[in-house]
Amino acid sequence: MTLATKTPRSSVMDMLAPTKGALAFPAFRAIVRTLLNRRAAYRVSELPDYLLKDIGLKRDDVHEALHADWREDPTFKLALAAARRRGRVSPRRD
Repeated sequence: MTLATKTPRSSVMDMLAPTKGALAFPAFRAIVRTLLNRRAAYRVSELPDYLLKDIGLKRDDVHEALHADWREDPTFKLALAAARRRGRVSPRRD
């Protein structure tokens, strides 16, 4: 028998979810999402080269994504690089 019930822990994004149909702090939510995605990209950078190759990335792709501006989402850049390598996205024209 327990005296206290366990409450599920909510994630950061759940706490920032819009309430009653209104967007709560959209800029703040975007910054938090970008920082969480940057953390995920750092985890990807810790993978060995053979696992990066399995997901269609090279070490240079990860390095380039992480050294971009802090406001840019590195996971989006990684997804584009992997899709480009698979041939699903046309090469970038500068």
